[in-house]
Amino acid sequence: MKKAVLVCGWQDDIPSRFDGDVVGIDRGAVLLARQKTTMALAIGDFDSISVHERQEVQRYAKRMIVLPTQKEVSDTEAAIDDCIAAGYDEIVLWGGLGGRFDHAWVNFLLLKKHPSLRLTDAQNDVYTIGEGTHDIVSTPRKYVSIFALQRSELSLSGFAYPLDHAVFEFDTTLGLSNEVQKENAQIIVHSGRLMIILSQDK
Repeated sequence: MKKAVLVCGWQDDIPSRFDGDVVGIDRGAVLLARQKTTMALAIGDFDSISVHERQEVQRYAKRMIVLPTQKEVSDTEAAIDDCIAAGYDEIVLWGGLGGRFDHAWVNFLLLKKHPSLRLTDAQNDVYTIGEGTHDIVSTPRKYVSIFALQRSELSLSGFAYPLDHAVFEFDTTLGLSNEVQKENAQIIVHSGRLMIILSQDK
C-alpha cells in the first residue's frame, strides 16, 4: 500500500511524525517546514505567505506546485488529484475538519468522491465504507457515529445500540454517538455506502 498524508494548515497542533509520504497543502506546508518535516510535495496558491516562508517550504519540499489563486477546485482537492495520479492507494487528510465550515463541508463531499480518502485530526477520524462486513476495534475515540451517503441498509453487532437491517437515508440521524460495547464490533453494510466518524471529547 502506498500512503500519502496531506496536511492542511487549519490546526497548529500537527504531529511531528507521519506514517506515509507527507504532502503540505498551502499553510500546512509552512507548518511542516517550521518543524523541519520533509515533504514529498508542497501544493497550494501560497498567496498569503511571506517570501521567507515560501523559501522555507521550497527547502523542505522535494516537489512544489504553485496553483493559481482563481481555480475551479480547492487546494486540497488539487492535492488529492495529484496523489491519485501518483498512484497512492490510501490518502489521509490531516486537519481538514477545522477552520472554515465551507472548506470542511467540501472535504466531506470529497470523501464520497474518493473512497480511499480519510479525514483525521487529534479528535476525529472520518472515512467511508461500502457493502460488506467491517470490524470496528475499540479505541480511545469512544464514539462511533454512522451516517448514510446514500440510501443504505445496515446491521450493527457488538455496539451499545445494535441494529438489524435498518434502513438509513441521507438525513437519518439515528446513527449518532454509538459506542463499541466489546473489544470489537461489526458494521454490516447490506447495501449503500456509509460515512463513519470515530470521535472523542476534548
